[in-house]
Amino acid sequence: MPVTTVGNILTRAKKILQEVTSNGTRWANTELLDWLNEGYAAICNIKPNASSVTAEMTCALGTRQTIPEGGLRLLEVVRNITATGGGLSVILTTRGAIDSTRRRWHGEPPAEEIEQYIFEEAAPRQFYVYPPAMATSKLEIIYSSVPSPHDQAMAKDDAADKIRLDDSFAPVLLDYILSRAYAKDAQHAANLNRSTMHYQMFQTGLGMKVQADRMAGPMPALPVQQEPQQ
Repeated sequence: MPVTTVGNILTRAKKILQEVTSNGTRWANTELLDWLNEGYAAICNIKPNASSVTAEMTCALGTRQTIPEGGLRLLEVVRNITATGGGLSVILTTRGAIDSTRRRWHGEPPAEEIEQYIFEEAAPRQFYVYPPAMATSKLEIIYSSVPSPHDQAMAKDDAADKIRLDDSFAPVLLDYILSRAYAKDAQHAANLNRSTMHYQMFQTGLGMKVQADRMAGPMPALPVQQEPQQ
């Protein structure tokens, strides 16, 4: 749960920008808040699990499924949801593993419980399930979602709203805001250089976090191989 507030971020940015008025003169508080909101999307596009949602979804009939509206991309399918609560866990596999042994698997009879799922980068909001789902099948999934933006009423130095990402993202959010702020006066070489510098710091800081999280995170299971269909 983050403790960094919107006011904290705006105050830090204004201090570096040497913006001393309460509402901002060259860089208005409303602009800085817009760039903070924009920064959430920029971070989630590079590190999707920076903002994840765990939810239950009811499947569509068949093999192809889509994450809820507003979702950025699927992160994981966890398990089936049954009337009694927990259900069969769902394992990640590949399209090739199923296609090579069950060429007609998309047309197989639907089942209530899902055994495996396929995710491909070409369509990050979609995934396929095996066996085909019934319209009553339910899954627990984890997906990425860009945080909702802060209201413009929060464009003030003492705004109490907490930032929408973990506190560890506060430094990269600050660099993103500063990059956009200096880009506003990019016709001046010094400001263009500052904008470029802060954007590079944003990318570097976020890249280091992605790498650190990857090294510390659990390793994925190997795809399950299908038994040949008789």
